[in-house]
Amino acid sequence: MSVHLSIAPKPDAPLLPPYPRGWYVIAESSDLRPGDVKTVKAFGREVVVFRTDDGEAHVVNAHCPHLGAHLGHGGRVCGDRLRCPFHGWEFEGRSGKCVKLASGDPVPAKAELRRWTVDERYGLVLVWFHDEGEPPTWTVEFEDMESSWSDWSTHTWEFKARIQDVGENDADIAHSPVMHGLTGHLPKLEMQTDGPVCDWRMDVEMDRWAFGLPNLPGRLYDALRVPKSVGTVINVRRSGFSLGLIHARTSLPGGFELNVQTLCSTTPIDADHVRSVARHRTLRTPLRPLTRIIRYRFAKTFNTTFEEDVEIWKHKVYRVRPIASKSDWAVLKFRRWAKQFYAEGVYESALAREEAMRREGTLP
Repeated sequence: MSVHLSIAPKPDAPLLPPYPRGWYVIAESSDLRPGDVKTVKAFGREVVVFRTDDGEAHVVNAHCPHLGAHLGHGGRVCGDRLRCPFHGWEFEGRSGKCVKLASGDPVPAKAELRRWTVDERYGLVLVWFHDEGEPPTWTVEFEDMESSWSDWSTHTWEFKARIQDVGENDADIAHSPVMHGLTGHLPKLEMQTDGPVCDWRMDVEMDRWAFGLPNLPGRLYDALRVPKSVGTVINVRRSGFSLGLIHARTSLPGGFELNVQTLCSTTPIDADHVRSVARHRTLRTPLRPLTRIIRYRFAKTFNTTFEEDVEIWKHKVYRVRPIASKSDWAVLKFRRWAKQFYAEGVYESALAREEAMRREGTLP
């Protein structure tokens, strides 16, 4: 059974609906062992994530259709089923249908849990969200996931923001030199879109401080012939709003190439809050301690940079039609690409609401 949620925009805000269509991370595979039952808040509701004894992950609405018991509080896995803690009704994971009652009564014909479409890959349990209940129209595909990489280093944030702001951040090259101090120049950016996939290639001159070097006088680094900046190529593939894979390659002095990856996901908790997870890793080096140091330094720099963006997102408003400059071209292209993840007419309606508020003098 497909999940159908109708989300009406707030009448007093010119914002897009908070839940674009697409795939979202609902759990990490490593956190869900056979027999586990977990409650997760997403899309303004609670859902229950569980793994049956056959190893398959399932996601269902949280409350039993019988008398409303919460299946995440006391519910347990019985083979390929989820058992309600209140009256012992057992629901099949793959179909959601009730197949057994502890009382021995006949199973009511309409006894069924509402299931979410699940796809598990790359160590992630993904669910499909569509506000009109339509089935998935694509699968998440990332390249270069099987190389000789280190383990992931993971960090999670929950904060006040709209997923539209978080999704657009990769395309907003103008804010990087102003906010983050990793580069003093606008990155050179190429951007291509193909259906639900958006690809970026950024050529960036990264300041040497971005690599975690000790805070020594600049003239000492000059004497050691450490360059003030180092060229870095960053490739980003975004699959829908939620998931993005970042691969950065930096050619350091001495012929050493630094390769790092970050797998990012953002899932709406409710209309005003999101959960973002960054998973970092690096190509393994011959020395295990060196691999750990590189991953630690990269993760620390990335997380610090991300938290600077979070402070902006927490307090900003969303401009559907911003007063844009030349360097904002990628943000505008991203928005044109993003229209596909909303119902027809959503963008136009948001623009009309914003213009009306601007005329009335009520626009924030």
